[in-house]
Amino acid sequence: MKKTKSIIIGLALVFLTVSVVYAQRQGQGQERGSGPKERILKELNLTQQQKEKLEENRKAQHEEMMKLHTAIKEKQAKLQEALKNPAVTRAIIEPLVNEIKSLQTQLIDHRINGIFAVKEILTPEQFAKFQQMTEKREEGRKGSFQGWRGRRKDVGQNQEHQKPLR
Repeated sequence: MKKTKSIIIGLALVFLTVSVVYAQRQGQGQERGSGPKERILKELNLTQQQKEKLEENRKAQHEEMMKLHTAIKEKQAKLQEALKNPAVTRAIIEPLVNEIKSLQTQLIDHRINGIFAVKEILTPEQFAKFQQMTEKREEGRKGSFQGWRGRRKDVGQNQEHQKPLR
């Protein structure tokens, strides 16, 4: 379940990133074809109609995601402030915690809806290829992050067990 959720969230993030870069390049009149996101779009061999629909979807997704992220940050700030009060109880902050949970659920639902919107725009073959490309990209990212995490684990250990950082 966690793996599926991670893949779905990863796909949504990659799609949104690809859409943002594509829109920026189009808006600036620059030519496509230099970066990995442009390569993904090119390899998918999209029609003009698909490009337009993806751009509309990206804009709608971005606007709603920004609203949800802002609301979550505001509620989390209120929660942090409330927790600083020595007299605070679980009963006092429980409604705020539930609001944050609800917003996070909405955020996940919105990401899933965005993925299905993309799935409706792309052909089954394009969507399968898109999934393969984004999974490969995510694997590359995980590998570099895991290397960093491995080095960080060594920081708190005894000197004799530490690996030299280069």
